[in-house]
Amino acid sequence: MTSSDSSHQPGRLSLHPHPSQIARPLPFFHPTHALFVPSETSQPGEPTNSTHWSSRASRKNRYTPKHVPLQRYQDASRPTDEKMQQHHTVMLTEKRLRHPYTMLKVHLVWDVSFWVAVAFVIGSAAWICNGHLLYTPLSPTPSPPHKNAAAWLAFVGGTSFVVGAYLMYVESLPANTGHAELYDEFHEHLARLGGDLERHVGTHNEDGATDVKPKQGRTLRWVGLGSPRDIGFLASLIQFFAASVFWISTITGLPNVIPTLDEKNTAVSVVLFWTPQVVGGCGFMVASVLLMLEEQKAWWKIAPLRLGW
Repeated sequence: MTSSDSSHQPGRLSLHPHPSQIARPLPFFHPTHALFVPSETSQPGEPTNSTHWSSRASRKNRYTPKHVPLQRYQDASRPTDEKMQQHHTVMLTEKRLRHPYTMLKVHLVWDVSFWVAVAFVIGSAAWICNGHLLYTPLSPTPSPPHKNAAAWLAFVGGTSFVVGAYLMYVESLPANTGHAELYDEFHEHLARLGGDLERHVGTHNEDGATDVKPKQGRTLRWVGLGSPRDIGFLASLIQFFAASVFWISTITGLPNVIPTLDEKNTAVSVVLFWTPQVVGGCGFMVASVLLMLEEQKAWWKIAPLRLGW
């Protein structure tokens, strides 16, 4: 949400969630979508537009707490020299791009979501190459097997998946998302709508409208716990667990780690090589379903046009 949402109270937003527009895929989970509307007691000059909020977009820092305008010259001060004018245009555009609150992220090295994507792309590429090497001996025009190369590629892919899954977990920690305050307000509104307000306690001002604190400059937390009702955190935690278990099979699949690996009926190979693949694969499917549900406003209402889905 941009500065067009900011209120006369420093550090707070004048918008509050509309009770009937707070959605979650299943009753157990915290809300994943909400529509913020202006307060009935908004001051003159405050924004009147509503804003949609989603937990996934917020977790990935796609909302900015301040508006970033593109500076423009007045006609009287516009440079007359064409090259000088182009230079100033480039400088102003770069200043806008590198503004700390801009949504156009140039400093990708500080963006956790970017490194999540990089890790999974590297892992996926390694697994594609692994599959190609394992298939070539079975192709119509067979080639010599490359089992050692395939095993090392599997290890690279598994390691990349663990790194990406861990960064997903870091990204979803409540200390990094700042969703705890929002969830309290959402549940209070849902309780008020259902006539069961006494079970939920939240913060609100005198007129009953909620004040939502935007995410400020928080220190990134690398470990921590979250609520199982936070579907984004739960999915990321399961993904990290599944990737860690699956990683065991990529280690035991390296050359000479299990000398009898080709004898697939041995107890060692079943326990340390095949079982982690099954457990990890099941965890990947569960996490994927949860991440899909996070993008849906109801468990039955699919959202194929949304990127996260």
